[in-house]
Amino acid sequence: MNMSEPQQRMLSHWTKLSMRRGDLPSRADMKLKDIGRYASKIIIIDVKDDPIDYEYRLIGQDVADELNRDYTGSRFSDVPGKGPGSSFWEHVTRTREEAKPNYWTELCSIVKAGEKETGILYLPLASDHKTPDKIMLVMHFGRCTALPYTDSSASQYHM
Repeated sequence: MNMSEPQQRMLSHWTKLSMRRGDLPSRADMKLKDIGRYASKIIIIDVKDDPIDYEYRLIGQDVADELNRDYTGSRFSDVPGKGPGSSFWEHVTRTREEAKPNYWTELCSIVKAGEKETGILYLPLASDHKTPDKIMLVMHFGRCTALPYTDSSASQYHM
């Protein structure tokens, strides 16, 4: 899955801010007037220390429409399949540690329609412009993935 147009634009915007300052942009640098039309496709995650965890701070409307419930305020460790050891946790941790943008494609299982291939752009943000304390995710949900066939009855098919 290639990056979507909103992901490409947000990466370009993040890069311009980073180059202008010479370090990581902060959440405050990401002005709504600059990202407004893409705000519905983002998630902002707060980095929590001691013990390390991540908390959903803001979830855009397009993303919220895809989820089974509103995860705002939830910590990854409290969401099934998102805690330590999950690929999602590992990608956020790697983005934090590397302090640079990353892009991965995953199978998202917390969406309404079963599972969807999801391209996620991870953008580190730092209040001090050095150490990431937030990660902005720019989401792109792809096609639904059929679940494995387990029975011959029609009710077992999922689209």
